[in-house]
Amino acid sequence: MNKLLRLKNVYYFLILCACTLLFAFLGEHFLFTESLLYSTLNEQFTNEQIKIILNLRDKWIGFSYLLIPVFIIIRVLYSSFCLFLGDLFQETKWGYKRLYNIALKADIVFISSAICVFYYYLIFGDYKTTNDLSIHPFSLLAVTGQESIPGWLVFAYNSINVFELIYLIFLSLLIHISTQTGFIKALIFALLTYGVGNYLYVIAITFLYINFS
Repeated sequence: MNKLLRLKNVYYFLILCACTLLFAFLGEHFLFTESLLYSTLNEQFTNEQIKIILNLRDKWIGFSYLLIPVFIIIRVLYSSFCLFLGDLFQETKWGYKRLYNIALKADIVFISSAICVFYYYLIFGDYKTTNDLSIHPFSLLAVTGQESIPGWLVFAYNSINVFELIYLIFLSLLIHISTQTGFIKALIFALLTYGVGNYLYVIAITFLYINFS
C-alpha cells in the first residue's frame, strides 16, 4: 500500500484514464452494439430516425472518450474535497495534498467496478436494451429489479452496490496507512466525510429527477 501511495500521481492518473478508455471502447463494440440500440429505439423511432441517431453517435463517440479524464478528475476532486472538509473540522491537519493523493489512489476501485460490470454482462448478462446495461449487477437495484420500485429510487438503489463498500474500505485503509491513524478511526472518518458526501450526491440527483421527470 505504501508503494501505491508513493506512485507519481500523473502516471497513476494516466493509467486510470487508459483503463477506463479501453473498457469504454470495448463496451461500445461488444455491449452497446447497433442491434442493441435498434432494439432499444425501435418502439419510439422509425428506422430512418434511428440511422440518424446512430450517425450522430458515431460522430460524437470520440468526443465522449475525451471527457473520460474530466469525469475521473471531477470524481477524485469530489472525494478529496469531502475528506478535506473532515480534516478541517477535526483539525487533524493532514492537508489537502495528502488527501487528494489518497482519493486518487482509491479511484482504482471504480475502474475495477467498470471492468467487472463489462465482463459480467459480456459473459453472464441477459440484457435486451441499453437500460438493462445501466443496472449495476452487484447493486441493490439488481436484487430488487426496476419494476418493483418507483422511478425516483432507481439511482439510489443502483448506487448501493458492492464496489461502493469496497471503495469505502479501501479508502479507509489508505487513510490508515498514510496518516498512521487506527483503521477503525480511519473508517469512521471515511464514513463521516466521503460517506456523507456520497449520500448528499445521491439525494441531489434524486431531487433533480423528481423535479424534471
